[in-house]
Order: sequence, then C-alpha cells, then structure tokens
Amino acid sequence: MLKIRLTEARKVGNDLPDVGIALETAWKTLLDGARQEKNGYGWMNLPERDIAALKAMARELARFEQIVLIGIGGSALGTQMLMNAFCDPLYPFSGKSGQPQLFVADNADARSNEAIWAQLEPRRAALLVVSKSGRTLETLSNFLFFREKLSAALGADVEKHIFAVTDPAKGFLHAYAAEKKTRRLDFPADTGGRYSVLSACGLAAAGALGIDAERLLAGAAAMKKALLGDTAGSAATAIAREVLRGEAAGRNVTVFWSYGDRLKSVSEWFAQLWGESLGKNGLGLTPQAALGSVDQHSQLQLYTSGPDDKFFFFLSEKPGAKLRLAIPAEKLFDEARYLDGTPQERVLDCERRGVVASLKRRGLPLCEIELERADEFCLGGLIFLLETVTALVGLALGVDPFDQPGVEEGKNYALALCGSADYATYLKTLEDIEADAKSAVFSIE
Repeated sequence: MLKIRLTEARKVGNDLPDVGIALETAWKTLLDGARQEKNGYGWMNLPERDIAALKAMARELARFEQIVLIGIGGSALGTQMLMNAFCDPLYPFSGKSGQPQLFVADNADARSNEAIWAQLEPRRAALLVVSKSGRTLETLSNFLFFREKLSAALGADVEKHIFAVTDPAKGFLHAYAAEKKTRRLDFPADTGGRYSVLSACGLAAAGALGIDAERLLAGAAAMKKALLGDTAGSAATAIAREVLRGEAAGRNVTVFWSYGDRLKSVSEWFAQLWGESLGKNGLGLTPQAALGSVDQHSQLQLYTSGPDDKFFFFLSEKPGAKLRLAIPAEKLFDEARYLDGTPQERVLDCERRGVVASLKRRGLPLCEIELERADEFCLGGLIFLLETVTALVGLALGVDPFDQPGVEEGKNYALALCGSADYATYLKTLEDIEADAKSAVFSIE
C-alpha cells in the first residue's frame, strides 16, 4: 500500500518530554470515542459502514452530464482531492467518455459562480449541496444563486436536479430536502467535515465520476487493521511521536510536500485537517502546503537556510517508467545527453530525493510516504493514516481535534453582518472590536 521512512531531528533540544504516556492515553480516548460513537469520532468507523445508499445516489448523479458541488472546507476539499488524484489532469474540460463534468462552488465569489453557470446546460446539470449544518453562509449563498438560475431555466422541474448531503435531523438543508422531496443522504452526525471524505460527503460526487468508493474504504479498512493491530508500535504512533517532540522543541510549522500534480490536493486537504484540528488554546502546528518540484523554486531556500521550526511530510508515488526522454543526436543537445532514455517520472523523483537529502544533511525531521500506486486502495489507506496521526497529536497536546470554536466565531460575525436575526447579538460585539482596534489607514488614489 505505502512505505514510510521517518527521520528524526539531529537537534532535538534538551529535556524534551516523554510523549509515550500521552500517546497511549490518546489512543485509548480515540478508540473509546469510536466505540461509543461519540461526536467527532465517527470517522474511525466509516470503513465499515454500509454505502448502498451512497452508491445509489452516485448512480443518479452520474446520469447528469454536469454536476455543481456546492460546499466548502471539508465538504469540498475531500472531493477535490479525489477528483485531482483520479481524473484527467485537465478535468473537467477533458476526461473519460461518459464521465460528468464536476465544478466546485466553494467560495462565495460572484465572478467564479457566474463563470461556472456560463458552462452549464441546465437540463443536463445537477446541484449537489453538501453542508452538515445547512447554514454555512458560503454554501447557503451559492446554493441560492444556482437554484435561482436553475429554477428560472427549468421551472417546477428544478427539484429533480437537486441533491443534498446534510444533517439527518436538523438544519435548513434538512428542512428543505424534507419539504421539497429532494434526494438526500445523511452527513454522519458523529463526524466533522474535515474528517468526512470517506463518507457520503466525499464519496457521492466521487462515485458519480467513476471513482471506486469501495476500494477507497477497503484501503482505509486495511490501514485501520494495521494500526490497531499494534497501536504502540504503529506508524501513526511513530509519526505522532516525532511531531510532538518537534513541537516541544519549537517546531510549530508542518510542511506537507506532495510530489506530482495528481497529489497536489492532498496537501490542501491536509492543511485544513491539520490546522483546524490542532490550532486551539494557544497551541497548534501551522500547516504549509507545497508541490514538488514547483515549490523547490519558491519555498526551499527558506526551509534549508531559515529558522529550524519545521517538520516535513513528503508524499510521492513509486516512480514508473512513463515518458522516456529522447535526446536529438545534434551536438546542440549534448548538454542534455545524460537524460536520454530517462523517464520523466524518474526526473521528478530525483528532484524529491535531492530535496529530502538536503534537509536530512541539515538534521531536519521529516516523514517520507511513498504510495505503492496512486489508486483508490492506497489513497484510502493514506487518508485514514493522516486522520489518525492528526487525532493522536491533538489528543496528546490536550486539545479537542474535532471541534472548531475559532471558525464558528468568525462565521457568527459574518452571519450577523449579513442580517441574520439569529445572530444579531454578535453585531454589537463586532462593532466594538472594530472600534477598539487601533489601525493605521492609508487611502491611495
């Protein structure tokens, strides 16, 4: 499935705490929470859950030629990760025959939404709205925009083009689906958005694109079995231990460096998972997404010669032999002769190995993860591994890796500013904050 190489920091500081007991307690909390189906811990059980309803919705969605996924954060990043990994590099503007085009409307950006709408043919298009609460402002705003456009084009038939993944018992989107008889799947009540990719939140749209949900879950199940077979000696425990030792030594930045364009969105998905799970109570590890080899030319100088405050993840696929380079016989090309017959996949891997070696020479801590193949089984295992490491680090730090109070505060202010009566009390607080803040203002004509 995958291979992990963990390199400890040469300079680890003095009197670092023994994190063994904290990790042992974290594992107990994690397993107890999953067994008791506590809120936030449900992702641990996703590999075993029935997906018949999910597959049925995926088949219905696949009948449409175009799909707009309306969601943000964990309601969109997971699907984007799967789409990036398994669809054509130029998707949605090229792809397999019969594969729907999928557009993601996440940001509440009018220009982007208008551009997506301009690509749609209403009778061939479906909306898939994903929101646990059903009140996420960006998602609600985007849903209202696209529904209005579709309604104007389709009239009473509009509801046949709308699908939802939302809370099973409450919220606007739940009430909407119940009243309009919209086809709906449950957003797992015990699972947060950033841990939800292996549920209907990520797999309904992915299944419509022909991505194999069962293989993703099989990979996750295999990883779960491997980790739980020996929690103390597992890869997740070893990685979490090095991350925690680094945090105690002042390494509070985590660089996740994916090599290869198809793995780029794993870094972006991980950034939300890591940052939103761990950043609490004055603690946290700041995620930084990087793409190899592109960011060797933008970030590497800082990493090799800047402050020693980082832990590195490197993600790659086992290199193959695609696209062997053929160097012309002309003397002009002699300088490039050494590349004759070299696969481009090997060029990228040589770039990765060079960067890793430069960081190791400086004694910096890093975790290399190499996928045996970039397929559904291996990616499913990787997802479960990274979720487990994140949860262990958070629990060992003493924070709740499954809530997001800082995000909720900002959401509440935004809802108040937009006029929601339910959040009116936040408006005065926001106005007081803005009045008390000492800000320099520059107006340049």
